Amino acid sequence: MIGRWIRRGYGWACERLYREFAWSYELVSRGVSFGQWDVWRRIALDEVQQQGAPTQLMLEIGFGTGALLAMARRASLPVVGLELSSQMHAVASATLARQQLDAPRAQGTAAAMPFADQSFNVVVATFPAPYILEESTLQECARVLHQYGCLIIVGLWVTPLICGRRLHIPPVYGAPSPAQQARVERLLADAGFTPMTILRRAGGAEVSVAIGQKGAVSLHMDNCGAA
Repeated sequence: MIGRWIRRGYGWACERLYREFAWSYELVSRGVSFGQWDVWRRIALDEVQQQGAPTQLMLEIGFGTGALLAMARRASLPVVGLELSSQMHAVASATLARQQLDAPRAQGTAAAMPFADQSFNVVVATFPAPYILEESTLQECARVLHQYGCLIIVGLWVTPLICGRRLHIPPVYGAPSPAQQARVERLLADAGFTPMTILRRAGGAEVSVAIGQKGAVSLHMDNCGAA
């Protein structure tokens, strides 16, 4: 019972950070991540590049403050952003303007994306809300990806490492159980992806990366994004 109320309270707080307190999102994120939020977020771009798709068109769903959009543009990566929150759109506009950068952005939900079929080579989401694993969202990700594109989800779980020990503070931090990993992979497979989940070490933590490869099962994951 207590755990359920904690999860509900955490969800409510996260929703506020995407709405009326959007202006404070980066400050709060840096605080709860011990200053490592940008390092953890950077894993998404590193993964895109490792998967062999550095020049392919990328879509970030739930771009929030626009920090990852800015990182992508500084790295000369072509990127489009999708975000439902009007408050976050305003914050992202300011983030990009301060750095004299720009990236196409659309307002909408991941369950019904305003993009044509096979528009992108890579779809990325970082530290997403539970909507990312909903059937409608995963089906939309598959729809907007090219034939052999891939979905990269970073930060479903984050486990800080303190003196070599994993820090567990549910629902914020903790390592995934085998059952949780299997569930994510099953959901990706049900949406037509070949799934894989891995843990990346960065910024004093283990950060989960769930990858869904669209296309034939026999394709190697390093072909991710190749059209």
